Amino acid sequence: MELECKSCGYEWDYQGKSDYYATCPNCHYKVKIPAEAKVVPPDVEIGRFGEEENQFIREMTKCEDEEDLKEVCKKYDQEEFNTIKKKVKKKAKEMRDDLETYEQVEDLLERVNWEYQEL
Repeated sequence: MELECKSCGYEWDYQGKSDYYATCPNCHYKVKIPAEAKVVPPDVEIGRFGEEENQFIREMTKCEDEEDLKEVCKKYDQEEFNTIKKKVKKKAKEMRDDLETYEQVEDLLERVNWEYQEL
């Protein structure tokens, strides 16, 4: 993405990984990365779960029987398994609550027939 330093005016094609600030290669000033410039690579999952939690969920959902489940569980010690499971459960509850709230808003908008005019 193209960035311009607010301090020295230098412009460059930023290729770094930060989503918030880049360092100007000319004067080392911290340049804020605009929100609209932040792009999530296609191979990154978007959601509330972290990488470890996503991996745990993917492995568990592929289990077809008790033997598969035992193989997946062997990869984790008990404390690690319980910690990940607890995080996933908490975040899933938050997502369900957010979905319920969103559905209430959507129902209200439909009930009053609210729409913005197309431009």
